[in-house]
Amino acid sequence: MQLTKLNADSSWMFSFDGLHILVAPWFSEAQVDFHPWFSRQFHQSPQPAVGELQQPDYIFISHPFTDHCNKETLLQFDNNIPVIALPSILKKIRKWDHFHKLMTLEEVPFTIQVLQTKNALVHKAYLIESAQNKIVYAPHGAMLKNIPNVKIDAVISTTLCYELPFFLGGTINLGLGKAKQLQKQLKAELLIDTHNEDKKGEGLVSWFAKRKFSKDDGVINLKTGELVELNGVTL
Repeated sequence: MQLTKLNADSSWMFSFDGLHILVAPWFSEAQVDFHPWFSRQFHQSPQPAVGELQQPDYIFISHPFTDHCNKETLLQFDNNIPVIALPSILKKIRKWDHFHKLMTLEEVPFTIQVLQTKNALVHKAYLIESAQNKIVYAPHGAMLKNIPNVKIDAVISTTLCYELPFFLGGTINLGLGKAKQLQKQLKAELLIDTHNEDKKGEGLVSWFAKRKFSKDDGVINLKTGELVELNGVTL
């Protein structure tokens, strides 16, 4: 399995078993939650051009928020590419009337399942399996209710702690400590950082947000365009 980081936020290309799965593409300059006065965030580094990317076989959307499910970016992709997501997220995407095929996790030709977590809206965690590897993707961090009884090769999670008051959602990104705890719970060999971009924020949320960036020698922090090959397996 090959894991390629596409930007400093949480856009990835997972390649395995002859498939290329594009994950949470957000390449537009900014993303807005509800309204610009509430929250708007900007990338501060150049983003990939959609036309220059490897054509994905599938697009996987993990969360409904606009930094994961970004309409402006997604509408640039071929409408024949199947989109994978939970039913509540597919409902949002269906309203755009762009993609011809929307698929639930159970309908895809590889194994992907959502794990039970203590905050199922924000702190989602997904187990993704190839013929040779298993990874857990939890871009906001996660506190698991149940530990899967399988060998996990890598956890992709965030070392950024992003806190808001409870009335704005509470702790959004759980940070380094919870990421390492998740790795330990899953007995994963690798912990790979994601969703820790130093974005420029505007609006109400930015006034209240508290961010803590962390570094740890035990965490793999890839630059844009860099990749990890699990167990040295090459496609």
